Amino acid sequence: MPSVFRLALCTTWLASASMAGAFTLPGLSAQQPSRCVTCHQTLPEASQAGHGFSAWRGSGHATAGVGCEACHGGDPSATDQTAAHRTVVRSSARASPLYYTRIPITCGRCHAAQLAYFRSSVHFARLESDGRGPNCVTCHGAMATSVLTPEQVLGTCSACHVAGGSAPVDKARESAPVLFLVRSEAILYHVVSSVATRAPAARAARARASLASAQRNLSAAAEVWHTFRLDSASARLAAAQTDVLSAWAALGYAAPPPRTSARPATRQRP
Repeated sequence: MPSVFRLALCTTWLASASMAGAFTLPGLSAQQPSRCVTCHQTLPEASQAGHGFSAWRGSGHATAGVGCEACHGGDPSATDQTAAHRTVVRSSARASPLYYTRIPITCGRCHAAQLAYFRSSVHFARLESDGRGPNCVTCHGAMATSVLTPEQVLGTCSACHVAGGSAPVDKARESAPVLFLVRSEAILYHVVSSVATRAPAARAARARASLASAQRNLSAAAEVWHTFRLDSASARLAAAQTDVLSAWAALGYAAPPPRTSARPATRQRP
């Protein structure tokens, strides 16, 4: 198997970084001053509600300039503590945008595509009907700083997907391999893209269209994942793999052998 594919398969955990993006809230920029930030960053970490300030500071939200008030409410321009918190509602109150059943709608103000897919899922239906479905925080954490690993999926999903529980056990087991493929194909894409940047111009140009198609299919797979229809996500991943292998061939390399083959492929020089 070509070393680039062996490397990709051995380091699939790196793909979690590639799945994280910068999140932008209309009208808010990273340069806009926020007294929420200047005040809360001086408070002891233990005093923060639900999550630490450092979690926000290390998140894509902070990078994009999405401040505390975007989700919690409040007035980031107020100089008085009471005025700053006047419109903040505790997340345990139903009126809060961070009440557990309202979190998808709050996150969906920026993540519209993901919300649209999630709305079509049985998980959203359960969340809306009896509150026993997951929300965005279940998989991504309060600050969207994480994505569940295939190993973590079983532990998290077993709250409902367990023998005698309210959801079928097999669905949780089936989801872990699909999530592994999401990350595996993402790292393959990034490795081949990196090789393309160092390839001769003509070959790089031939690979570019396939890589663009692969990127679209990977993005679609990540979005479709929110429906939890595993066959749809798998179909997108298969298309992405075909695109990546086409790009690899365009760069002058032989395709890797089938996974059942014990005979290593001979690497061709471009």
